[in-house]
Amino acid sequence: MTPTPDPHIDATAAPGQGARASDDVAGSSDQRWLPVVLPPLIALLTLGLTFLYWQSEETNTRTRREQNFEVAADQIAYNLKDRMATYEVVLRGVKGYFEGSERIDRTEFQAYVSALQLQATRPGLQGVSLILQFPGKALAAHLEDMRERGFDQYAVRPPGERELLAPITHIEPLEGPNLKALGLDVLTIPPAKEALDRARDTGALALSGRLTLMQNGVPGLVMYMPLYGASADVSTVEGRRLGLAGWVSAPFRMEDVIHGMSREFDADIGLQITDSTPGAAAEPAAAGALLFSNLEVSAVGAGAQVLQARRELELGGRRWTLQMAPRPGFVQRFQEDGHHPVALLGTALSLILAWFTWLLATGRERAVALARDMTAELRATRDDLESTLSAIPDLLFELGLDGCIHHYRSARSGELAVPPEMFLGRLLRDVVPPEAAAGCHAALEAAHHAGYSSGHQFRLELGGVTHWFELSIARKESAAPGDEPRFIALSRDITERKQAEARSHQLAYFDALTGLPNRRMLLDRMEHALANAQKAAQVGAVLYIDLDDFKQINDARGHTVGDTLLMQVAQRLTQLQRPGDTVARLGGDEFVVLVHNVASDMESAGRAALLVAEEMRAALEVPYTIDTHLYSTTGSIGITLFPKRGEGVEDLLREADTAMYRAKDLGRNRIRFYEAAMQADVQERLALEQDLKKAQTLGELAAFVQNQVDAAGNVVGGEFLMRWTHPVRGNVPPSRFIPIAEASGLILRMGDWMIQQACETLARLQAAGRELSLSVNVSERQFRQDDFVERVRHILAHTGANPAHLILEVTESLLIEDLDDTIARMTEIVQLGVRFSIDDFGTGYSSLAYLKRLPLYELKIDKSFVQDTPDDPNDTAIVQSIISVARHLNLRVVAEGVETRAQADFLVESQCECLQGYLFGRPEPLAAWVGRLVT
Repeated sequence: MTPTPDPHIDATAAPGQGARASDDVAGSSDQRWLPVVLPPLIALLTLGLTFLYWQSEETNTRTRREQNFEVAADQIAYNLKDRMATYEVVLRGVKGYFEGSERIDRTEFQAYVSALQLQATRPGLQGVSLILQFPGKALAAHLEDMRERGFDQYAVRPPGERELLAPITHIEPLEGPNLKALGLDVLTIPPAKEALDRARDTGALALSGRLTLMQNGVPGLVMYMPLYGASADVSTVEGRRLGLAGWVSAPFRMEDVIHGMSREFDADIGLQITDSTPGAAAEPAAAGALLFSNLEVSAVGAGAQVLQARRELELGGRRWTLQMAPRPGFVQRFQEDGHHPVALLGTALSLILAWFTWLLATGRERAVALARDMTAELRATRDDLESTLSAIPDLLFELGLDGCIHHYRSARSGELAVPPEMFLGRLLRDVVPPEAAAGCHAALEAAHHAGYSSGHQFRLELGGVTHWFELSIARKESAAPGDEPRFIALSRDITERKQAEARSHQLAYFDALTGLPNRRMLLDRMEHALANAQKAAQVGAVLYIDLDDFKQINDARGHTVGDTLLMQVAQRLTQLQRPGDTVARLGGDEFVVLVHNVASDMESAGRAALLVAEEMRAALEVPYTIDTHLYSTTGSIGITLFPKRGEGVEDLLREADTAMYRAKDLGRNRIRFYEAAMQADVQERLALEQDLKKAQTLGELAAFVQNQVDAAGNVVGGEFLMRWTHPVRGNVPPSRFIPIAEASGLILRMGDWMIQQACETLARLQAAGRELSLSVNVSERQFRQDDFVERVRHILAHTGANPAHLILEVTESLLIEDLDDTIARMTEIVQLGVRFSIDDFGTGYSSLAYLKRLPLYELKIDKSFVQDTPDDPNDTAIVQSIISVARHLNLRVVAEGVETRAQADFLVESQCECLQGYLFGRPEPLAAWVGRLVT
């Protein structure tokens, strides 16, 4: 139906309106299909995408679970094979020990195996045993030999006559269930015999099938390694059979092995181990035997949908089949259900999007009507906002991102130094000082990124008066995409608030007279200092200072002079404080100095705090000039250190106050520690350190030498020892001055001097035809110097000493930190020809692992082990073990502290190459020692 033209519309307008009406009708007719077709089409498309996402996530979860399971299965198989390899290493070590010994002594065998620490390093291993093979006719001689070794009840089991016997003659640890295995003829056990024969013929490690262990009567396995005589021809099978001497074996239970490796396995994966060795018809009980299983029945018998892994291990001539399956915990670990809610949400959003599309397609008329209503509401809101903005007393600006002022509004614009119209079109940096402009631009950038910025404060000089303003900026939404961003800035005058805050802070935290922090601020800073000291393992100090005779000056000259004196005291203390420390006034004539991070230990911190306090005490002694008059006063200072267990800041103040009163009781103008013992020790150590600094220059330090002799008592070398003879203190023991030299760094110069003396002595002995070795102790601090190697090289070249006769002794503590760097530096020095010795061996790290890696020449047995030999069986066993280990590692052994002939005879009998102690001579001056040898 065509609408009737309005008679009030002129002829020129009618044609245009009629055309628009026709276009609207035609457009509506052409778009009626949209509500019917478009919403279902969008719903199908989005639902399809949601399904594809869900299916992809399901596949990814399943793939990730399978990949992680395969990695865990490979790790289990690798760790198990590696553990079996460590057992083989143990057997090969025992085999080498057997082949290098003429006769296996039970005590020596026990010491060797005990040093391996099998229970700690190879859990699961029942022990290590030695099996000897001999003809049946030699049984009587064998029994007699074993009973001579102390096994009165020893017998070969089971009894009976056999052509060959192979009993267990040694087993360690020889205690508990292992005692049952001693004397067992393992050739009588079919699975063991098969492995024994295989080890004999191949010359390699052989693993038995499952058998019953004699120790506890439970199923287990045994590893065998063949032993051959020294003259055996092991290149052929026949030669190996004829030259067989026995076997070394290691029994173990698979349950114990798996339990010991529990930390190396994934706890959520079940494991089953089966002996699947092919061609094992002769031992039907072993082939296909189940060795271990913690698989759940459902995992073993489940179908192909359950994850399973199978690995084959070749170990000692047998094949193990490992079957692994995940437990519920493993599946739960990779069970990701996050995509299910996403899929549900995607389905819901698809339906909502289709519904929304339908609304858009059918709601054009409603949108037009709604726009008219909203326009009317916006006009009303605009008018209301206009009246509200006119009532705001603060300065309101509209800015661009570059700081250009586009608009302003304020009811207090009269407070500005210039009319606000002068701001329009200008940049912020042109109307405010540079420091304020930089802060305003930073606030603009923050509002540009975050949408809002508040709290920025800046200062302006208006009419010669300082005003503070607080700036809040909000980003204005752009009218159209691509428009320059605009911002609304609100500037509020907060001058009165800032002044009130400054007055309150000054009154609350600072002393009104001196301007120093008061008690409240001091306690707050002490809380932070105490917490930081506990966290950083640093020691701080609190110094409590009280002026001596201040009351007399104050009473005699008045409070004005007294206040001036206190201000000068505060000025002197402030000039002496370090960055970060605090000088505070508690009231009256009492001051407190808080010193941070004095040192890392209490002893060093005590010395450093004493030096700080002495500097302040000396500064307070200088007379004070007040109104052309001189006034003298001193300070009594109490010191306490922190942190201490369970003490707070009030405790520290009380301790420092107590120490200050002790200083006053002793006559004033003194310094006292709260800990009386520390006071004496700190002063003593400080004096000793000062004397030690002058000792070398004054010739008080001297080099002494103590003889080192061989088994026959001939002098083969000596150890250099430093001695200090003080004119007042007398002979200062090394245990007293060496730690001080270490802590102060004097040991570097002293150590170089000792090496210089040793090399010069070596050159003199060489010239006299005496080839002796000299040992010099090297401290850890000296060894760690960057140029230590160059120093040694220079001394050797300068003196012409033979480096092969110079032995540098280091302690085991040197090896605890940065072992690789230590090895590299030692190797570099050894390449010069110098040799190394481990001093006081057995009292420190004492690990066989580093002995194999270090380029060592000798071990020095600590005198604490030597002094109780041969009476103490424990120390005797330790000394014999050290000598045995050193002999196998081709290291020379020096025993220190030999004082009796019984000790010397025992060490010589134990094959100790070198002895040192009072029995062969006390340390004597270098000149006398050299003169006796050269003449």
